[in-house]
Amino acid sequence: MAKILCLAILSLILSWSCSGPARSVHTSVTELISTSDSVYRPKYARGFVIHYLGDDKIVEVANPWDSTQASDYFFIDNSGTVKLESIPSIKAPVLNWSAFSSTQVIMADVLDVLQTLKSVAEPEYISNEFVKQGLSERLIRNVGMASSPDMEVLLLSNPQFVFVSPFKDNQYEQLKEAGLVVIPDAGYLENVPLGRVEWLVFFGAFFNREADALRYFASVEQQYFEAVNVTSSVSVRPSVTTGYLFQDVWFLPAGESFLAELFRDAGAAYPYANVSGRGSLAYDFEKVFFDCHECDYWVLTINHPDTFTYDQLHRMDERYAGFSAYKNRKVIYSNTAYSMFFEKAWIEPHIILKDLSAYLHPGLFDNHQPVYFNLLK
Repeated sequence: MAKILCLAILSLILSWSCSGPARSVHTSVTELISTSDSVYRPKYARGFVIHYLGDDKIVEVANPWDSTQASDYFFIDNSGTVKLESIPSIKAPVLNWSAFSSTQVIMADVLDVLQTLKSVAEPEYISNEFVKQGLSERLIRNVGMASSPDMEVLLLSNPQFVFVSPFKDNQYEQLKEAGLVVIPDAGYLENVPLGRVEWLVFFGAFFNREADALRYFASVEQQYFEAVNVTSSVSVRPSVTTGYLFQDVWFLPAGESFLAELFRDAGAAYPYANVSGRGSLAYDFEKVFFDCHECDYWVLTINHPDTFTYDQLHRMDERYAGFSAYKNRKVIYSNTAYSMFFEKAWIEPHIILKDLSAYLHPGLFDNHQPVYFNLLK
């Protein structure tokens, strides 16, 4: 009898040890957030907050289009001691995830977590050699278009979560209905250059790499303001325009947008700097020509398969020859087919700033080697 009792007690002890630590159950995210030890609120970014609860954390992502709508919440479980039933839970460490944007690949590379990436959308826009090799060796799966992924391939890759770039008309309901954890990475919507870089901290939170992200961010912030301190001393602010006609519409950045902010920090005068808005302005050729044809410089981002020239710009529309920047050969351009401007430049705003400033203010950054922008030849 004593032997049977000892075996029963031993069995009970083993069952406790196998089940792991006791888990406290919470049904309300607000209840759990109220007990947080600390909170990371970004200095420049507007779209996310990180709430720390001991070893665990909750990442809060605001609706980028409507602040009255509820935020998305994601629980990162490091301790195994908390169970939260009302929001998606991600068990650390992350070993398998999916990227629906090349910018997320860049973040993973910066934070040295690329080895955990197992599936991507639209790999034709990804330049990273590790990912290219992983695709060729079928260690990373190609799920097709981000807007309409191959669900069979995506589900077979079994990601712990999927990073997406949110769009107002695409809420990725198909992914959510399939039971996937969909995380909106809205960094591209930030209008302040340093705000976009700060989303690296948001990304790092899912991999417990916030410290690395903050070190990178602090370095970029310092270099960005060092460049601003140089350009702020200029006595002449050259005028600059940007964009080009697309289907009879000329899109330009509004005065509170990412590019307008860069023009301001680069010591340039932008004709629409005082037009409110964070998005794009849509004008016809006549208005842009009237407002901008005498601008000293013209900044272009254009995707062209070969070397881009003034002749090719002229062939796009003969009226471009009437702009002073065209006549005086002061067109600054980035050929996005090769420059990685849309893929990587957002985490290097200090370099974009120096690229532009070196041409707008000859002599200020003579030792700077341009990375994303060059003077058109």
